[in-house]
Amino acid sequence: MENARAVEVFAGDIVPRKKPAPDIYLLALDSLGLPADRVVVIEDSRNGLLAATGAGVTCMITVNDFTAAEDFSEAALVVSSLGDPGGERTSVLANRSRATPGAWITLADWPACPVAIRHRAPRRRPSAEGAVMSQI
Repeated sequence: MENARAVEVFAGDIVPRKKPAPDIYLLALDSLGLPADRVVVIEDSRNGLLAATGAGVTCMITVNDFTAAEDFSEAALVVSSLGDPGGERTSVLANRSRATPGAWITLADWPACPVAIRHRAPRRRPSAEGAVMSQI
């Protein structure tokens, strides 16, 4: 319960423009005081990828049945899933990073993910979509 109180949730209803606009990520970076080049996010859609890269954040994609055919060429890493020890295994579908995941994605894989991002946007504070962010 104590850990749950320390987690900030950034949802789509707190910014005026939804993904693919980068507003939700710019707000999260600003609120948490994190530099974009030290953060990796996990997304599952092209709109999420464009929002992340538009904010200058490295993005890892986990595909699903609805998004598997989308263009994820800007993603650092595209995987079938994050995997689960003793369960579902990760399959790497595309990799533009130095990460070498095993059967599942771990926090140890994340520092190797940052790559040059083509869609950088100027950092600006949005006026005020859920996203998972991790500082590396």
